Parts: sequence; C-alpha cells; structure tokens
Amino acid sequence: MRNRLASVTVCGGLALASLVGVLELRTQGQAASAAQAPVPIAPPDTAGLRTQYERWRTEFKTWGKWAPLGQESRGTTSLITPDKVANTMKLVKNGIVVSLAHAEPQTVAADVGAAGIFHRVTNAITDGGTTDNYQVSYHGQTVAHIDTWCHFFENGQMYNGVPVKDNVTNESGCIKGSVMNWRGGVTTRAVLYDIAQLKGVEWVDPNVPVTRADLEAWEKKSGVKIGPGDIPLLYIGRWKRRAARGPWTGQVAGYYPDTIPWMHERLPAFIGHDFNIDWNPRPGWEGMRNPIHVAALNWMGINILECLDLEELVSTARRLKRYEFVITFAPLPVEGGTGSPVNPLAIF
Repeated sequence: MRNRLASVTVCGGLALASLVGVLELRTQGQAASAAQAPVPIAPPDTAGLRTQYERWRTEFKTWGKWAPLGQESRGTTSLITPDKVANTMKLVKNGIVVSLAHAEPQTVAADVGAAGIFHRVTNAITDGGTTDNYQVSYHGQTVAHIDTWCHFFENGQMYNGVPVKDNVTNESGCIKGSVMNWRGGVTTRAVLYDIAQLKGVEWVDPNVPVTRADLEAWEKKSGVKIGPGDIPLLYIGRWKRRAARGPWTGQVAGYYPDTIPWMHERLPAFIGHDFNIDWNPRPGWEGMRNPIHVAALNWMGINILECLDLEELVSTARRLKRYEFVITFAPLPVEGGTGSPVNPLAIF
C-alpha cells in the first residue's frame, strides 16, 4: 500500500511538473505574442488637445446655468421644454417603433464581467403562476443604461458644484443628482450618426476614435444635425461586429476629445453610443480617467446614454432614409441611484 501511494505521488508529481512546463511554455508564448503586438501611438494632436482639455475644465462648465451653484440641476435636459417635446412629436410619420436595447446579458463574456450578469431567478412555479427576481450591476460595457451626475466626481464635486461629502453615502446613495432627476422620462429629438455608413464599412475599426470631423462629415452627408436638447446616437456597428467576431474589450471607437467643443456648442441633452462613449485605448492620456465622461457629466451637465443596440435602428433609418426621429425612455425611479438600465424607443 505504501509503495502504491509512493507511485501515485511520483506520478502526480511528474504530471504536475509536466503541467507546469506546459503552462510556462504557454505563458512564454503569450509573452512573445504580447511583445510583438503593436503599441498604440499617440496621435500628433494629443499634446495640444491635452493642453486644451485643461482649459476646457473651466471654459466649458455650465455650472449655475440652469440652477444655483450647489443645488440640484438637470443640466442640458432642462432644454427639453414642453414646446420642444410637442415639436419633436411632429417627426412621427410612419408609426414605426424600434427598441434600442440589447437583450440583458446572462453569461460572462469579454465585455460582460461577472458583476454585469443580469441575474434572473424564477421562483416557485405553481398551478397559478410564478414570480422572479432581477439583479444587475448595469454600469459597464453591455447593458443599455444612463449615468447620472453621481457617477463621476472631480475634486470632491459633482456637476453644478454639488459637494460629494454628505451628498453620496453608502446608506442613502446619491441625494442630489440621482436618477430621480429623470423619473418623468425623456422625450426629445434624436439624430443617428451612422459613422459606419460614412466610412463605407460594416463596422468601424474599434481602434479608431470618432472625431469632430467625422461627425460634421456625417451631418453634411445626411443633411441633419443635433441642436440644444437633442440626443446624438453614435453608430459604430458594435453589435454587428460582436455577432461576427465575438465579444471583445479594451478597444472602443468612441468620441475623441476634439468632439468636446462640438458638444459644448450644441448642448445635447444626452450623448448616445452603441458602446462606451470614451475612445480607447488612449495613448498620451495616461493617468486621466474617461475624459469624455468627465467633460460631459461633470463640466457640461450632459448626460450619457450608452451600450445601446442600434442595429435595427440603422436598418430602419437607412431604408427610410431618415436620420432624425423621436426618442423616448425613462429610468427606474430608484431613490439614490447613480443611473439606471433603460430600453429607449425610437419612433419614426
């Protein structure tokens, strides 16, 4: 028996050594591949944009514009007046309604972390019916959602100069600037920015950011553009590429920093995208977290609507040759919430 145990131990040791060897070789191979991968190079305008970005921190702030400093403010959503809503509804011509949200993720993937799984638990099933429970951490790369002022801070302050201290707690969540600001829903004009069509591709290369020149070229091509209180929806073909090549993370054809002055000039209510709004990777911007998120949420009071599924919208818009339409959505009215999953609807 003792000899048999010794034999098993030796075999186990040899197997372990073999496994370690394989893992070492695999690790070395991965390291070699990583070493051969091209390192992203900062575009030539990076240094100039970073200098401008520091100026924009003060020049582009809209603090105090729609509410006294330190008080609750709905930011550029204030530009969605009753008259604007009434005029926007005139865009409905065909009665076609399109959902802009992807099915909630229920399996882990490259762009779905464990916390981002939408847990749906079906409870006891009886002759009379059943119930279920939902749980999700919606901030991230997959769930269609909105962010609020409570999501991003700078120097201990939220949008409109609201101090984070005593305003955001683990017990109460966010007091001023929570998702309750939008509990009445959002209905306004939206404009599709079909960058894939502009560039003549199925989807935009995830490593290539979308610039102001791209946005303005699309405006010229389509004949429509956003104005105050509108919502641009940036289409890069994220979900089409995901279906063809599988999920990925780390590369996003998001809004480039030279679009920030465009946002400030136009004052949209929300900035929309079918992925995260910030471009990535960001060589030359190391040490700075999500520059577009910060500029929109913290300085300008422009909210964010991201991780949308715009595939059906794009198909409909191209068929109708109409790139402006009504958009409507409402968050879950969660007191203290820093955002909410949403299922926006486009109406043609």
